[in-house]
Amino acid sequence: MKAVLTTIIVLVLALGCAAQNASQYQVNLSFLTGGPYSQSSALDVTFGDQFTTNNTIQGDFITMPGPSYTGYFGGNSYNLCGIGAIANALATTSFSCGKLEPLLTGEFGLGRLDPTGGATVQGFAALAGIGVGYDPTGQGKFGLLFKGGYGHFGPSIPAMPSSAALSGNGFYFYSGVNWGGGTSVSATDAKVFHMRQASEKKATKHLKSACKSGDQQACNLVSKKS
Repeated sequence: MKAVLTTIIVLVLALGCAAQNASQYQVNLSFLTGGPYSQSSALDVTFGDQFTTNNTIQGDFITMPGPSYTGYFGGNSYNLCGIGAIANALATTSFSCGKLEPLLTGEFGLGRLDPTGGATVQGFAALAGIGVGYDPTGQGKFGLLFKGGYGHFGPSIPAMPSSAALSGNGFYFYSGVNWGGGTSVSATDAKVFHMRQASEKKATKHLKSACKSGDQQACNLVSKKS
């Protein structure tokens, strides 16, 4: 019975990476909270294109209603699964690469403030962040996004007789949803590779556990794998 169960689990793990897809184009709708301009909420709309296997070129349009802020950003999002050590470290966990995408982003742009009754000001802006995207189906059509970081969102607002100064610098946190379209062949191949790698490592881990419990067939399979 142990041998039958082991075989079934191995097959399930092996088939777990079937029908995966990485999208070529992405649109993210995210909600931002954090320190810049003492705002508790803002909206970020992101448009991305899978430029290479692990790099997504993206543009962000950020709005904050309180200070009448608009930010225009462009930059790169790097899939950290492209680093072998990270992919290997995650392979046997519940957060293995494939459906999960740890990422690092860097962007530059322009921050513009147009306060009611005040002069319009604008200036250089930059954001850096680290986060993770999660695609529950693995099809590249829909996912969840969580990201945090630090940014210089634009010019600070000086103190006024009726209000305190507001800084354009601060930590932020994103949470949102992602929609994807098209297919990136190279990114899909990498995604399938990571899913297969994780499945094989998990299967081997299970076989070793079964072997220690006295399952001779599992021991034979472990021997063949090594």
